[in-house]
Amino acid sequence: MLSNKVHEIMTTQLTSAPVTAPVHEVLRQMIAEDVGRIVITDNEVPVGVFTEKDVLKRVVYPGLNGKQTAIKSVMSSPIRAVREETHIVEAFKRMYRGKYRHLLVRGRRGRIVGIVSMRRILKIAVELGQGASETQTLTNIAATDAVCVDPTESVAATVQLLVRKELSSVVVGSPDEPLGIFTERDVLKRVALAEFDRRATKVQEVMTAPVVTLPETTLIGDALAEMYRRDIRNLPMMDSNGQLRRIISMPDVLRYARAFDVDEQVRRTWKEVAASLADEDQYTPG
Repeated sequence: MLSNKVHEIMTTQLTSAPVTAPVHEVLRQMIAEDVGRIVITDNEVPVGVFTEKDVLKRVVYPGLNGKQTAIKSVMSSPIRAVREETHIVEAFKRMYRGKYRHLLVRGRRGRIVGIVSMRRILKIAVELGQGASETQTLTNIAATDAVCVDPTESVAATVQLLVRKELSSVVVGSPDEPLGIFTERDVLKRVALAEFDRRATKVQEVMTAPVVTLPETTLIGDALAEMYRRDIRNLPMMDSNGQLRRIISMPDVLRYARAFDVDEQVRRTWKEVAASLADEDQYTPG
């Protein structure tokens, strides 16, 4: 059983690139290695992180020339890190409230020794069966309202919508007929390096389809397993009338599931986390 410390679930193999690397090359590396974030280093020392959200907001949205721009100018800095002895629940709190999905991990000497992600926490929760006995359904989760776009909407307009409304995904289609989903991951893999005219290209040409949905009566534990099995972070929910109403994210599900088997002290900490989150209006990233 886990001792509920970050060092037990962190990934020690970091995908990295130097601060002098052109954005274009870093994008190619992320796509080739199938990662949603990359650590940026200066003389092998981590100084920043470049994520799918940065791709959307700092590269694609402003129409940046990735061949002529160094990654240093668009990375997120300073780095966000936790100590390797930090409890998983505390790391999760920082990610949830900070609206990001990854945290670097510092060793006892202050050196970066790994990275922990929302997906890794989800993986552990599923492997240990945490949340599997949860009796609450997706209706109990305070998810965000689904935003739909017409399949013929342009890629450029859809990207603008994501940035303007601070969304990580939109559903392509209508509430009664969702055809696909367009996410930050799609922006990286299908738009960032593409040479087509984004104003003339329809979003249906770059969306992920078919879209995976679940009825809102699905047990939270089952939703955890489904999100991990399909490697998805955003899950549209259908109501009893077969209408798309809301989208849940990975942090939403982890927060409501009993995903942490922890000692009493950490249980008290988690109750405080839940209480503090309940008192605030939170935007939850996908």
